[in-house]
Amino acid sequence: MLKLWLYQFYALQHLSWPFIINDLNRNFSLELQRNTNQQLKQWARISRSIDNGLLFRQKQNFGLGLTSISDHYEQMQVIKCELLSHSLDPNIVALYKTRESLNAKLKRVWKATNIVKEANTEVNLDLKFPSQPNKQGIGFGKFNPNPSLAEKRKLVSTKTAYFAEQKRIAHSASLKQQGAWLQWAENALPFDMSWKNLIWGGISPHIIKFVLEASVNWVRTPNLLKLWGLKSTSSCPLCRATVCSLHHILSNCTVALNDERYTWRHNSVLFEIHKVIQSHVAERNACVVNESLPHISTSFVPAGKPPTKSIKKLHSGLIAGSNDWKVLVDLPDSKYVFPPEIFATLERPDIVIWSGKLRKVLLIELTCPSEENIEVAQLRKQTRYLQLMDQITSNTNWSPSLYTIEVGARGFIAHSLERTFLRLGISRRILSKVCKRVSIIAARCSFAIYLSANSIIWDKNRSLITLDA
Repeated sequence: MLKLWLYQFYALQHLSWPFIINDLNRNFSLELQRNTNQQLKQWARISRSIDNGLLFRQKQNFGLGLTSISDHYEQMQVIKCELLSHSLDPNIVALYKTRESLNAKLKRVWKATNIVKEANTEVNLDLKFPSQPNKQGIGFGKFNPNPSLAEKRKLVSTKTAYFAEQKRIAHSASLKQQGAWLQWAENALPFDMSWKNLIWGGISPHIIKFVLEASVNWVRTPNLLKLWGLKSTSSCPLCRATVCSLHHILSNCTVALNDERYTWRHNSVLFEIHKVIQSHVAERNACVVNESLPHISTSFVPAGKPPTKSIKKLHSGLIAGSNDWKVLVDLPDSKYVFPPEIFATLERPDIVIWSGKLRKVLLIELTCPSEENIEVAQLRKQTRYLQLMDQITSNTNWSPSLYTIEVGARGFIAHSLERTFLRLGISRRILSKVCKRVSIIAARCSFAIYLSANSIIWDKNRSLITLDA
């Protein structure tokens, strides 16, 4: 991965100046890119036949976030056109206008002036009618209706990169096998592919390779090996199912289910989630501050300025208002009984949090489905505990709440975990660490399940996978 970092931040930067000052043909950058792609895939340890979009898609689009040489060439050419069109020399501006008018007639040939014109149109539209991509309300956006030339040039360059990204996404949508990530892109968080995590995160390169290839369903499974002509059958070695795909190995094999392989992955993830929730509840119970009184926090005051006071709420979320919260978790060593003071039932949600003072109980249910079935798994769990929720509400004076959490088998975490933790009052700083650790644990477990897809031997009493603090 360090070689990929050198490519991104060293090799490409040395191409910036030649790409700006020279009128190179775009085919030169494309040929250079074709000769580089295989080397990049080798450094990333992924298959040579994988779609190049996996390397160059942005990280929020389940890619590595590298910059292709052809895209870098286009951005440098766009920057050059912006510099020429806004030059202080009127002769340079006139020369650029002449070139722009001539290139406008070439519709089938890539020309930087045509891209700049299109990008400028989009940027001007965004400046005139600004939008807000996040969930903040009106007035929270940072809009600059009158950007400087340098800021406008950066906006045009970003818009050009956006065009290239949309083309890669459209190409992924046309791929039946490797475009599978689009099915769960809106329901799951991307794996942490930051350079800090890839190089110094202590993750095995085999796990990174597995996650990257699993995101595009390009792991060497029997159905792919048959598709490539390397095997005569695509049946599962364990349960003899007709089609043994990655989805089948990680979440749909009956032998693996009976051997409790999926249960082992589920409990490993649950152990990490429970550890964080237990720590948060213990911290909440240890707080003896009267929550009815606001906490006044004073920040650093520079010399000559009056002090400013801000009212900060110490604790918020679902477990605010009491300090007698208790937690139970359904792990192999516990096998708890649902609190009889709440309701008598045979059901055992994965995590139960309740307060006798507030007469409030929170049920948290974890599922580790394949990413394609995140919404189905969520609906299934909600339906399963619907009767229990109605019984507690109707027959007791307790107030129940159910929260489902889904962690994908490939290591991609559903947004439900993020929403649930935020409702519990867990800070985003801790949430970011939890998501990273949980995704790594899920990926490591699934990688072990994948490696054991040909083995009938499985230790049901094996230790759960945990990460060192």
